[in-house]
Order: sequence, then C-alpha cells, then structure tokens
Amino acid sequence: FGASAGQGTGLGGFLGLDQPNMFGQCKRVSAQFQYGAYINDFNVSYTDPTVRQSRISATTTAYRSQARYRIGNLGRSTRTGGSLQLGFPVPQDPFTRIYASYGVEGVKYGSSGLFGEVEQLYPNSIRSTLGLTATHDTRIDLPFATAGGMQTLSAQFNGGPLGGNANFQRYTTELRSYAPLGQLGGKNPGSQPVKFVLGLTGRAGAVFGNTGGFFTSQEFALGGVQYGEQLRGYDEFSITPEGYKLGTGTSNATRESFGSAFFTTTAELGMRVNQMFYMDAFYDAGNIWRRPQDFNPTRLFRGAGVGVSVVSPLGPLGLDWAYGFDRRDVNGRLAPKWQLHFKLGQIF
Repeated sequence: FGASAGQGTGLGGFLGLDQPNMFGQCKRVSAQFQYGAYINDFNVSYTDPTVRQSRISATTTAYRSQARYRIGNLGRSTRTGGSLQLGFPVPQDPFTRIYASYGVEGVKYGSSGLFGEVEQLYPNSIRSTLGLTATHDTRIDLPFATAGGMQTLSAQFNGGPLGGNANFQRYTTELRSYAPLGQLGGKNPGSQPVKFVLGLTGRAGAVFGNTGGFFTSQEFALGGVQYGEQLRGYDEFSITPEGYKLGTGTSNATRESFGSAFFTTTAELGMRVNQMFYMDAFYDAGNIWRRPQDFNPTRLFRGAGVGVSVVSPLGPLGLDWAYGFDRRDVNGRLAPKWQLHFKLGQIF
C-alpha cells in the first residue's frame, strides 16, 4: 500500500497484492487498486515466464481506469480493456526479446473539458490492437542505470480487419545509452560507490491513419512531465504542431494540441548516490508535428536544468527545475523562464 500524487490527477493511494512465485514456478499474479479524488483504477495481471517449460513468456492483463485530469482542462475518462502478450527469445542473444500482443479497449468520456467534446463526436469508442515490439536491454544498476543501453521499436495496428471504430497504425522507438564516467568510494564492505554517468536518450513516434476518439491517448502531446511526452521547462500542452502557445500559465488542451509525429532527446550528467537517490543536470529538446511528413529535427524547443529523484516509501519522487529557452510572451517575443516540475508515484 502507499500513496501517489500528480498535478494532473491529484492525491490518491493504492492497495496492491503481488505473488511473484505462484505454485513455486516463478509464475506471477498481481492486482492493484488505486483511488483518490481524481483517479480510480483497478488492474490484474498474470505472467508465466516459461510457458510449458519453454523460453516463451506470456502475460495477460485486465483493467478499468477512471481518471479526471485537472491539468489542461482535459476532463474525465474511463478506460476498460484487456490484453494478451507473448514474448519470444532471439537465438544467441540473451538480451533481446520480441513481443507480440493483442488487446481490446473501450473508452467512455465525461461531459466536460476536451474529453466532453470528444464524447460528443465519438461516443463509446472501441479499438482492437495488434502489437509487435522488439527490445534489446543491457542496462545495469536499475532503476538509475549507470552503464549499458536499451533499444526498443514498437508497432501497433488498430482497426481494419481487427474491428473497432478507429483505423490507424502507431510506431514508436526509444534509444537509451549510458556511459560510466567514474566512481567514488565503495571500497569498504557493505558500502556502495557514488557513480557518475553520462546518459543519452532519444524518442520518436509517428501515427498514420484516423485515430478517431483515441487521439488524446494515441497521438502525441508535448510539454511538462504530467501528460504525453516530456519536455521540461514548459507547461503541459504549451507546445503544439503550430508552435509555442503564446503567453504564460497553464495551457488548456485542444484538438490542435496533438500531433501525429514527435521527437525528443535528452542528454544528462548524473550522479547515482545509491539505489534510492539520484541527481542530474539535463538538456532536453523536442517538437511535435501535425503529420509525419512534416518531421523536421532542425526545429526543436529546448530546455535545461537540474533534477533529483528519490525512491521513497510512497513511491518514486522527482523534482526538476528547468529553464525553457524558447518560451514566448503574449506578444510573441522570447521570454525564457524557469519552471519547477513535480512527480510523485509510478511515473518515471
């Protein structure tokens, strides 16, 4: 049990049960219930890492998630669905796996905010999804990696012969690389060294087709840390395919806030004090575009700052203080400024 909080979903708590060795065969069953003023979630999953004593893994999940987002005046949504995922090893490569999945999800939106507008246009949205993912992961010292890397490529196919009232394809990729720079201490028995690391991260995605009533979750939004793709130094939904929203303060989400392509990159110089505490200096850059063919990596919004992350009894806690270089005032003039970002819960 524990608690979580976020600018978008408010204060809440969770109750969970996890059995990682069901039947004494490393099969895993977990159930979690999250609740609060703005969130009410329930999910249950079962994982078999060695189906019929093979190297094929399987995970089945069912969920019901209800959230009311204050941030960006999004409103309330209720998502209900389930999925089945199979994982396959790659011969001669213990660090790489390929996953195939199938899932069904239905969404019911509330009557206020942006979600209220979506509900009027797309009542009772349902999608059926076939997914393929390839992952190569050699990171060590998680959750704050100090060496190795990860490369992931995912493809999702929605609608068409699969059914549902949305018809689109969604592709995303993420590349992470960590290089150790040195360490201090850790020579005495039982002590941990302070490790210094240089990290590079790149993320990109594109959507082709008609997302229908799922554009708020399947297309891309940029800015802040609470919703969509992260870009520190800016408010949520302040960066759109048409550029930066002029003015200051929190930006409300609209249909125009979402794009069909995005790219973000982060460079960080980190200090891993131990498994529970991490500090870093970072530089972010990114943008979103209306269509994938509009992709232009030479026009990116930039932010830089410092951050601290702690694995606390309440869950991961993060604070980032970032400077947005490309913010503008109501008159369109450059007006860079600092912004504090706060995260608490299972969100990084």
